[in-house]
Amino acid sequence: MATEDTTSVAEQAPVPTPEPRWRGLLTNRDFMIVWGGFTVSSVGTALSNLAVPILALGLSGSPTMAGLVGAARLAPYLLLNLLAGVFIDRWDRRRVMIVADLGRFAALATIPVAYAFDSLTIAHLAAVAFLEGVGHVFSAVSHLSALSQLVPQEQLASANALNEVADSAAGVGGSALSGALIGLARNSTLGAVYSYAVDAVTYLLSGASLLFVRKPFQEERPADEQHSVMADLKEGMSFLWRQRLLRLLMVMVTLINFLQAPLNLATIVLATEDLDINAGLIGLILAAVGLGTVVSAFAASWLRERISLRIMALGSVALWAVAAAMMAAATSIALLAAGVLITNLLWPIFAVSLVTYRLSATPDHLQGRVNSAFRTLSFGVEPLGLAIGGALIASQGPRFLFWGAAVGLFAIFLGGVVTWRGTLTPETAAAASPEEA
Repeated sequence: MATEDTTSVAEQAPVPTPEPRWRGLLTNRDFMIVWGGFTVSSVGTALSNLAVPILALGLSGSPTMAGLVGAARLAPYLLLNLLAGVFIDRWDRRRVMIVADLGRFAALATIPVAYAFDSLTIAHLAAVAFLEGVGHVFSAVSHLSALSQLVPQEQLASANALNEVADSAAGVGGSALSGALIGLARNSTLGAVYSYAVDAVTYLLSGASLLFVRKPFQEERPADEQHSVMADLKEGMSFLWRQRLLRLLMVMVTLINFLQAPLNLATIVLATEDLDINAGLIGLILAAVGLGTVVSAFAASWLRERISLRIMALGSVALWAVAAAMMAAATSIALLAAGVLITNLLWPIFAVSLVTYRLSATPDHLQGRVNSAFRTLSFGVEPLGLAIGGALIASQGPRFLFWGAAVGLFAIFLGGVVTWRGTLTPETAAAASPEEA
């Protein structure tokens, strides 16, 4: 019977560091090029986050169809993530990222062209959303898996925090730009099309920037190391499943993402239909709310060194439940925005702690497969959550969905409190006998 390898990846205690590591990152040429491209493409992703539901609603008039289009964008996480991890561990990760960016540019550019010729359909939009998701799967896993090669081990937390800063700042800029485009256009649908055009250009710029990176994105591996696809898949999934804490975190994040996947759509529907808020103003409000996530992203690395992963993870889930309840009870844009702020504020802090721990615990030759296996479940449930959420919004209204998310998140918190008690900490792992470990 196989034993669990828990001692090698027991939860890392927060260890204060005497000096910040930002300076070393900012002088790391290759990391900063990759980070710059990631920032630009993140702006495009933020544009799409608002443009996809607005354009889908404009073309179909149905929250259910809007949810299905959003699900198509997320479906590749479930369908392709595992295979992507295998090939990302075999192929040149930089080349994969370049091809993914250029492919997304080509796909998204068809939206404004089709609209100009009055031939844009909901099926076309769903197909482009799916292709964008495919590119994102390969690019995101490659970027994450290459991080430990671009920066030293001691700078991983700061590098993850800087990525979260970029993602959060891009969310602010992208939401503001998308809101402005939608507000200035003669209608919301045309403004969403403009957002798609700008999004396409960001992927072109991101792909071009990677041509200037010199450092390899993976260790050299002999050609005879390759096994069958199924053997490689089994190796990565087996490693992930044997690690007790990684397994617990994967289950928690999977359930959280399932519940939170439709919240963006529910926010838009609640604001536009119940609170009578203009779609363009929503984008500007989301941008203002996003400023808080930039601050939390800057603080994420500092907090990780001082607060345990257990407190960070469970505390975030509890506060997310409170935020969902606030949005469910919102009678004004202020309370709705406060709930969105709390939700967004916690994600950079939660993500930096979790991702840094996972990257530190995983050997380089398994990075692609472990990251993709983790994301297959944790992100793969989002299409299901978005599809079900869209149907619930259409039949029961957005407030019903928010209340359901609040109850579900509180249940995850209680389950996490109980389950985490049996997980090894660094101290108990060190004291355990080999047989117990």
